[in-house]
Amino acid sequence: MKRFIYYVTVAAAFAACCAGCTKRTVAKPDWFTNAAYFEEKNGMYAEMPVFPKNIVMVGDDYIDRGLWNEFYGDTTIKNRGITYDASAHVLYRIDGIAARKPAKIFVSAGINDVLHGTPQEETVENVRQIFRRIAKASPQTKRYYLNVVCWPSLDEAQAQAAAALNEALRKVAADNRFEYIDVNAALKEGLADGTFSWDGGKLLNGAGYQAYAKAIEQQVGKPALLNPDDRDYPLEVSDYYRHRVSLFRALPETKRAVVMLGNSLNNNALWTELFPFGYVVNRGISGDVIDGVCQRVDELVADNPDKVFVMTGCNDLVNDPEVSAMTVYDRYENLIRTIREQLPETELYVQSILPMSPKSKYYAGFNTKVAEINKLLAGGTGRYGYYFIDVAKPLSNAEGDLLDECTTDGIHLSAYGYFLWAGELVKGNRMMQSIKPDSDHYFEFN
Repeated sequence: MKRFIYYVTVAAAFAACCAGCTKRTVAKPDWFTNAAYFEEKNGMYAEMPVFPKNIVMVGDDYIDRGLWNEFYGDTTIKNRGITYDASAHVLYRIDGIAARKPAKIFVSAGINDVLHGTPQEETVENVRQIFRRIAKASPQTKRYYLNVVCWPSLDEAQAQAAAALNEALRKVAADNRFEYIDVNAALKEGLADGTFSWDGGKLLNGAGYQAYAKAIEQQVGKPALLNPDDRDYPLEVSDYYRHRVSLFRALPETKRAVVMLGNSLNNNALWTELFPFGYVVNRGISGDVIDGVCQRVDELVADNPDKVFVMTGCNDLVNDPEVSAMTVYDRYENLIRTIREQLPETELYVQSILPMSPKSKYYAGFNTKVAEINKLLAGGTGRYGYYFIDVAKPLSNAEGDLLDECTTDGIHLSAYGYFLWAGELVKGNRMMQSIKPDSDHYFEFN
């Protein structure tokens, strides 16, 4: 607990210091594909420190969805990607990253400019300004631009615009002192024949990210560790589910890790950074349901995790407003039995389903069912041998609603919400591990 408090204190002081020295002079973009998601991710990034030893991945969809520290087995690699970001969005938030003077910054921006119809000249100028601002704030930081990947799903005009943008940025790279990396060339063939993606390029699978990671491993300074091994599941929750499981299966084994298992509330969290003193891996999938989590428990068996923290059930209620609390609990009970059967030596922590706030469109009737399910989960600890953690309590008001300061949209969490959640998890010996992980998995304050 003391180490966690120390870390949060250092992180808060560092963030406050940087906030004071990086006053924004770039206007906030006037358009967003998903404003709530941007606020959620950007708000969390703003509260988490970056140190001079770090490599920072900044940019859009492919960056956000990549598990970069696991791709290279190095927790000093930080993900600062936000899906749907265009060059203006990256420009808006680059000062706060550059001011922290990381060792390297990789920038990916441009595909969403193409999709939005942003003029090429404007995108080129935005990218030029991104790298000029990095150089001014931190001259010693090595700077790389990852070019636009031309998805096969682009129409003819968009494909031409993407190709023209890449050529224009290739020409300005030398004058603006950043290295231009042609990741598009590394992915082009595999995207065209469907090897690297199932949806025309928007979502890369494990093989696609293996090719991407290998294309930049020289600049990262570490070999990519991915080994794709896909298979289909009977229940396919979504294309994103398939994409995310494909990444999990491509990753190296994570022996004795603490696993955070569940839906978007896990998926969107920076668990490795919230708990830098251990080996914590994120196995959340946005949109996942209880049965979706249950059928991928077998993915954890070879990893033999030290502990599993599970939170799921929200999407079962959202997807079917008429479903009863007892039906959802029955599904959860089956998930718990599955984990206990397949991972008998792993400590299992079941966390309460979080309520919603009234600003969510799914709010009506949701919290009543959640309270009922949570009571049933709290009562099953002796029967199945798990620990129950009431995470909902510190994040809720007297009426049982999710606190406004804990959420960005009534469902998903703000940075403050994640800090409160992390504070509950660290109590006692919940996040302590039975054996010390490799030193590469530890965060160092330098």
